[in-house]
Amino acid sequence: MRQHDKAKRNMIIGLAAVIVVIGLAAILANRMSGASTTVPESVPASAPEANDKLKVAPVSLDTADAVLEFIVPAQVVAIPKSISNPYLAVNAEMGKQVANPISGATGLDPEAILSFQPDLVLLTKVHHTESDAEELLSQAGVNVITFDQWGTFEAVMGNYRKIGEAVGDADKGVLIAEEIEAKLQQAAARTAKLTAKPTVLVLSPVGPNTGPYVIGPGNIAYDMIRLAGAEPAADALGIAKSIKASIEDLIKIDPDYIVLGDWDGTGEEWLSGLKSDPQWNTLTAVQQGRITTMKAKDLLAPNRYTVDGMLHMSAWLHPDLWKDGEADHE
Repeated sequence: MRQHDKAKRNMIIGLAAVIVVIGLAAILANRMSGASTTVPESVPASAPEANDKLKVAPVSLDTADAVLEFIVPAQVVAIPKSISNPYLAVNAEMGKQVANPISGATGLDPEAILSFQPDLVLLTKVHHTESDAEELLSQAGVNVITFDQWGTFEAVMGNYRKIGEAVGDADKGVLIAEEIEAKLQQAAARTAKLTAKPTVLVLSPVGPNTGPYVIGPGNIAYDMIRLAGAEPAADALGIAKSIKASIEDLIKIDPDYIVLGDWDGTGEEWLSGLKSDPQWNTLTAVQQGRITTMKAKDLLAPNRYTVDGMLHMSAWLHPDLWKDGEADHE
């Protein structure tokens, strides 16, 4: 009997031990299972965040230089080749980091732009090809934001606000606009009491191998002249936009000052036709040595810092108004 009770007790103890082992194994398995599920759960949590980054295609130089003030190059899926020219763009180094340089202006290819799958296209409409591109891209379901020519500082400020809103950084767009406005007010305060204003002519190419143009209304340089405390000499021709320069027109204008636009740092070969004409040396600005050169990004290509070019121009025209050197500009 005692042996039977002892055997029964041993069996119960054995079963209890088995149950304990099974229980511990189950608990351990649950813990391991719980730990393993945390790994795959954390992966999808970060994946959508990366995929949700806006992919932008600024296909005009002005929009490209502007949007790089707001987003990193990795978010730009296509960009005009001209962005890499440091004489044209203030964000040239960032622009070089964008993977897909494309032809801009008259060479726009909507199908190529679509192949980069942009969420947003930024486009300045100056030529017919840009209007055609807008239509085709919109039909394909791409969000396209268009701009008119950035021909005044007022337009530049508005466009920075617009781009800031489009890419989700409205506050920075407002900040940049306020920064530009403050510099405009600085120049206005300096030049407010001018009783006589000199005439200024801007001569520049408007593209590769175009030769010299008289820069007129529609280009930021025209607005710059007025805000710097001068009068656009091009007004003497009664033009509504920039036109091919001729020695006859220059004689008619006879500006007090001439500003040359430098697109690439290669010199003034583009101006050789005019300078070789004997009448060039009869111009007042030439005889008085009142000719200077400015990089295109400071004079002709609108960007966040073109306003600094205006301050530089004002200081060159009116050094007595800028004796404290606040308009010094590299």
